[in-house]
Amino acid sequence: MSFYIDALFKLPDGKPSARRVGEYYTHEEAMAAARHMIDSFLFREYRDAAAKGINPEELLELFKARAERPMILRKQKGDSSTNLSRFDALSYAKQRCTEICAGASKS
Repeated sequence: MSFYIDALFKLPDGKPSARRVGEYYTHEEAMAAARHMIDSFLFREYRDAAAKGINPEELLELFKARAERPMILRKQKGDSSTNLSRFDALSYAKQRCTEICAGASKS
């Protein structure tokens, strides 16, 4: 079994789109990659807005509006069907917004 990440995002005209980010051997590797994508966006936005001040709710709104949302898919051996993995990008982002704005930096 392998796992891969598709990133969902909005085009400038507002239409949804997706791109393949990568394929991973284990679910843990895919989870780490998805978390890294979210953390990179949040830290970049926090850094850019920190001088003006930003709270967790505002950072989360930036994520909802502009970030790619990673979705982990599982590929079954022997058939081409995929099933969603249990990874909630929005819940993870919400948790990280609180931690980042509080000054915590968990890897």
